[in-house]
Amino acid sequence: MTIWQDLRYSVRILLASRMTSAVMLLILGAGIGANTAIFSFVNSLWFKPASVDSPNRLVKVFAKGPSGHYGAGFSYPEYQSLRDHNSSFSSLAAETQIAQTHVIFPDDTRELRGAFVSANYFSSLGLQPLAGRFFRTEEDSVPDRDPVAVISADLWKNHFHADRAVIGTELQINQVQFRIIGVAPAGFYGVHTGNPQELWMPLMMLHAARYFGTCPHQFDCSVIDDLVGRLADGRALHDAGDELSRIVVWSASDWARRDDKRRVAVFPLAGLDPDERDVYSTQMRVLMGVAAVLLLISCANLAGLFLARTVARSREMAIRLSLGAGALRIVRQLMTESMLLALCACGVGFAFSIWARSWLAGFYNVDSEGFIHSFDLRADWRVLLFSGVLAIATSVAFGLLPAYRATRQDLITQLKEGAGSAVSERSGLLRRGLVSAQVALSLALLVCAGLMVRSARAVQGGTNFDPRNMAVLRVRTELLHYTPQQNEEFFRRVVERLRSLPAVEAVTFVRGGEGLIWNWDNGRDTNVALPGREAQAVQAKHHDIGLQFFSTMRIPLHDGRDFTEHDDAHAPRVAIVNAALAQRFWPDSSAAGKSLIVNGQRVQVVGVAANIQPANSLEPPVPYLFLPFWQSDPGKEGDLRLALRTKAQPQVVLSDIRRAVQQIDPNIPIGEDMSMMKQIETEYMPVMLSRSVISYSGMLALCLSAIGLFSVLTYFVRTRTREIGIRMALGAQSANVLRLIVGQGVGMGLVGIGVGVLLAAGTSRLLAAWLYGVNTMDVGTYVASAALLFIVALAASYAPALRASHVDPMLALRQD
Repeated sequence: MTIWQDLRYSVRILLASRMTSAVMLLILGAGIGANTAIFSFVNSLWFKPASVDSPNRLVKVFAKGPSGHYGAGFSYPEYQSLRDHNSSFSSLAAETQIAQTHVIFPDDTRELRGAFVSANYFSSLGLQPLAGRFFRTEEDSVPDRDPVAVISADLWKNHFHADRAVIGTELQINQVQFRIIGVAPAGFYGVHTGNPQELWMPLMMLHAARYFGTCPHQFDCSVIDDLVGRLADGRALHDAGDELSRIVVWSASDWARRDDKRRVAVFPLAGLDPDERDVYSTQMRVLMGVAAVLLLISCANLAGLFLARTVARSREMAIRLSLGAGALRIVRQLMTESMLLALCACGVGFAFSIWARSWLAGFYNVDSEGFIHSFDLRADWRVLLFSGVLAIATSVAFGLLPAYRATRQDLITQLKEGAGSAVSERSGLLRRGLVSAQVALSLALLVCAGLMVRSARAVQGGTNFDPRNMAVLRVRTELLHYTPQQNEEFFRRVVERLRSLPAVEAVTFVRGGEGLIWNWDNGRDTNVALPGREAQAVQAKHHDIGLQFFSTMRIPLHDGRDFTEHDDAHAPRVAIVNAALAQRFWPDSSAAGKSLIVNGQRVQVVGVAANIQPANSLEPPVPYLFLPFWQSDPGKEGDLRLALRTKAQPQVVLSDIRRAVQQIDPNIPIGEDMSMMKQIETEYMPVMLSRSVISYSGMLALCLSAIGLFSVLTYFVRTRTREIGIRMALGAQSANVLRLIVGQGVGMGLVGIGVGVLLAAGTSRLLAAWLYGVNTMDVGTYVASAALLFIVALAASYAPALRASHVDPMLALRQD
């Protein structure tokens, strides 16, 4: 019964000061909301199961290779052996993900993410078709015989208007006519978190669809990415792993037949695949850390406000204690108030988290190759539990100490004076400490935000190249089964056609399979050595580049010349090295005119290009090599990445670029068509995401620190009005009082800034891998952040000080 009394009284107390309560709700709601939004990602990436029947009984089976990664794969005979001789699974299905399948619709062409799966794939997952049917066993028993496909519900709705008549019609995929036989249930996008699949084909159609063409139909190489199994009744995950490890007989022809080269690994069907977890784990740790710091600042702010409130209510507490109320009863009442506030803030925070997670998802929804990624961020019981536990924990964090301090006061003094002076004196140091802690944490966030902003600008601006007004795209004639001669002819025609566009200034390209055209971390590995010193070869990366590469990209050439049309298959082999490779081999002389051995072939260095790797303290410039595309068997791969410098914004010109390419072949697969700036931002997504999150958190922390400082000084003035009046009655001037209050505020700020500099020096090192063009101890960033905080502290101190300087001594002396 007393609990309900405490609750009703807490509601009246909070409603009695609506403005203060609203501010506290917003402060705590922002902290809880930020943490809930980040945890929604953590939940989706690590814990949330797939949208299938009884997901807790489903597992993924991977082959772990000697490098420690889980992408070694299975051959078809290995899968058959595991499927037919185990007792741990009621069913075991196989799948191979394909990032790019070229699909021709009646009115459009698109590259979609698909998968080749065994016939029992959908039944193993316990799914029922939305329309049509799934694969039959006989449709996945003979290689190349049964071109049938199941499409996603989204593809069915967006391209076929949810027309059931689409069942039985044909869809051209990689130049093969597949018959649509079914539609997957709504909300199902495969079992790989973040990589939604839009169509599924029988595993036996891999070869016909031009994948793994070097493997014979018996699949004696690793063509299966992973297996999906449903555990039999009474069997556990570790039992399945042990059994599969005992019965597997490795047979893939592209692996040595040694048991110690590969291992079977079994994981629950929830969250990311094991190899992808490392990619996201650092990002999530940083984001959770930033959100936790923001919540700490919120709790420190509220603790200061609650301490100030207990000062204002000190006489009330003294009367209750003198009338026989126990200390525990007072603590329970005050903790009920803080718990009620925290639970209300939890609701505010949950609403805020819905917007925040949608905003954060925008950083993840597309990659640098233009593929869509999606994560199920809807709240489930884990998110609700996390938010509730967070609310309870924060109520204890900011409410327990003020509640305890409310019971530790001199009752005689409080009942006589009634000004709360005794409590104020004891709690003043603690309140000032809480404000200084807020300032210190805020400075750490501001410094990190400043460093990340400068890093993002360095990345977006390019290092020794200019990404502005640059468009990129990728064409893959290999998906249309072009011959090498057709590839070469098409490449020449498409470059000539694009150069003729009025909005295009220059065009260049690289071999597509070697990675993004501007990225120093892409390219194929190659061995480079000086003649006669092949045993001392250096590992470098290389790109096969087209003409005008350096002028189009605006990469400076430090020495020598660029490639010309004379550097073709009939001319002596040449190369251009970057400054890092030139410094490695010829530190004291010019590299131009020297010879190199590249993968066993002698080439002449004709130029030295600037390093395009952005400066980073953890990654020194790496050796890089550029080879002429037309000297490197140009038609052997039907894959080309192009870069165009445009006269207008790339987004405006991209539609004309697509039309120009499709005029040569309307069915040509075109992907990655975006601005180079957009591609850079998606490739460096962790940098852009951290910049935005830490910057917003830093500015919010700055506001919270100002609020904390303002509230502490306001309560200081309120509780010491009589003292200020006495000072002024004895001759103190308004300026003296102004300096006193401002001095206290600035003092708290300076203490926080001093501690914050040390804290920032430690935390900024955690971001070193994402800092480009700026180091962790950049003096300018530290000075600017500290100056901003000092100005805010000064401004937050001035209003309470101004109020104190206008105290009427006669009115102040009449109080109490």
